[in-house]
Amino acid sequence: MVSISERGVRLSHSILYGLTLLASIIALAISAALVKYYNDNGYPPAHHEAYKARIRILLVASVWTVVFGLIFLIGFNTIGRHVAMGILTHLVPTAIGFILFLIGVSSLTALTDKVDCGNSGQSFKRCDIVKGLVVISWIDTIFLFLSLAFIITLAFIARGWSGVHRSTLYIE
Repeated sequence: MVSISERGVRLSHSILYGLTLLASIIALAISAALVKYYNDNGYPPAHHEAYKARIRILLVASVWTVVFGLIFLIGFNTIGRHVAMGILTHLVPTAIGFILFLIGVSSLTALTDKVDCGNSGQSFKRCDIVKGLVVISWIDTIFLFLSLAFIITLAFIARGWSGVHRSTLYIE
């Protein structure tokens, strides 16, 4: 039987979702600035529509993760035992955010992988910022994956004790 303290769950949750929220805010700022810049000045000439779609997917992913990150961070620390802050309530939005980030960042990585921003023949305006968006988005994807692993682990522990079924993140 595994025993997890309420303090450990609260601390782990706050750290994981705090880091996820921080990375998502940075990704939101970068992707929003890139969308604004490229809407005003035009997207890179090579793969015009591809850059447009991928950067916007990351913008949606970061907005989604910031909104739910704030809800989970504030909500769990104020009404953590309420069913509204339960395991399923955490699992679904976190999984959706993870999938959105994974789709956006992997496709943008594939698009920019061979681009050398220092080479004037391959580079485009804001190339370094796009590469920075790729980096912070991978970091956010990793944090979301760790958050998913945390929630899934708690779900297995909550359902595994003598058939006891809990709906909150706290294990008693």
